[in-house]
Amino acid sequence: IIMPTVVHDIGGAPYYTWAAMLYTIGSIVGSSSTGVIWSRFGARKGYTLGASILALGTLACALAPDMFSLIAARGIQGWAGGLVSGGGTALIASLYDARLRTRILAISQGTFTCCHLGGPVVGGLFAAFHWWRGSFWLMAPFMIAFAIIAMIKIPARLDTEAERGAIPPFPFFRLTMLATGVCAVAAIGTIDNFAWEASCLILAVGLVAATFRLDREAGNKLFPSHAISFRAPIGLCLWTLTLHAMAQTSVTLFLPLLLQVVHGVSPVFVNFVTIVISFSWTVGTVAVSGWSGARERLALGFGPLLAFTALVSITLVATQPQLVLLTVAAAGLGLGIGMYNVHLVARTLDRAPQGEQRTTAAALNSVRSLGTAFGAAIAGVIANAAGLGDATDPGAVGHAVSVVYACCCVPFAVAAMCVLRFIRIAVPRARAIAAVAVE
Repeated sequence: IIMPTVVHDIGGAPYYTWAAMLYTIGSIVGSSSTGVIWSRFGARKGYTLGASILALGTLACALAPDMFSLIAARGIQGWAGGLVSGGGTALIASLYDARLRTRILAISQGTFTCCHLGGPVVGGLFAAFHWWRGSFWLMAPFMIAFAIIAMIKIPARLDTEAERGAIPPFPFFRLTMLATGVCAVAAIGTIDNFAWEASCLILAVGLVAATFRLDREAGNKLFPSHAISFRAPIGLCLWTLTLHAMAQTSVTLFLPLLLQVVHGVSPVFVNFVTIVISFSWTVGTVAVSGWSGARERLALGFGPLLAFTALVSITLVATQPQLVLLTVAAAGLGLGIGMYNVHLVARTLDRAPQGEQRTTAAALNSVRSLGTAFGAAIAGVIANAAGLGDATDPGAVGHAVSVVYACCCVPFAVAAMCVLRFIRIAVPRARAIAAVAVE
């Protein structure tokens, strides 16, 4: 929201997208390094470290004299933000038992929705005042207070943390490989040549896959054991989160363009359908957060089916003059994701191997961000190949977006199958629970 004002003030138009890109890369690396940081410093110091650096990074953004300084500060801010978000999920896994965990996750999702709605408003106000630095100055005191509260309230050690022996070396090589892979994904958006786009995508997939492969044998893991296995609950959950992040990002990325160019919606309201998705996601999460037993299985089974049906509906009506149907389908997409996501995450945290709870919790955030990065890049490649052009012709935009949405149905279908398999192996039926109780 504030970037046009930033460019007008300090220049750097060729690097317009880098501020967001560096933040995303830093966030992925920060979430992935949560377990390693906590194993060195403990929960209290590790979380406070992330919160403090987030505050310092925000102050650096406010003081940035040029675009290069702002981009560097955003990278630092992203790393700290990833450490905080990964640490937040780790705290939920550590401080609350399975009975309360879905409720806390629902509150977390509700908080995210409030920020999703309020962030653009705050940014827009400061952009209107032509004082973009104020948006960072406003947040800094809250972040400093947040760091102080973290130092006071969070336990020094958590019961779920294994006793530390010799501190393992920091995994710089694996984190560098991961960051380079995400950079390769981000670079796709700046390339117009299809061959180079495909090369960057292949390089990115190779580097991320190599990171997971090396991590599997490491003693100081960034990701939990069986992170990419389709036969383990943790692997199924991470694949599901990655695939649905890819699909959802592709949908929301092109919704404003579709509404403005094809349907003639005012720029003031182009984000309305995206807000509907986020809000209905929260409604779905809160509505089923207290479900257990057969109703938990229902939420896990029906949620993906509802979300997939909604995505197909969005694809079919994307270019039709049916804004009401498009909005209803978008609401169904968010509602379905919210229904299964909260129980999928809670069950995965409950099934995390001993000593890997915080690594598992942090991985949930990092793989979502990975899915977002890959989804945006792949959607851009598909849209360009489908004839998006200069994104001003309604016919070309409608065709390109429809192709992107049709392609999104594939990862969402795979994610739905992963959830169904997850139910079979990780969510016992009532009769099985009763049999275990009798024994």
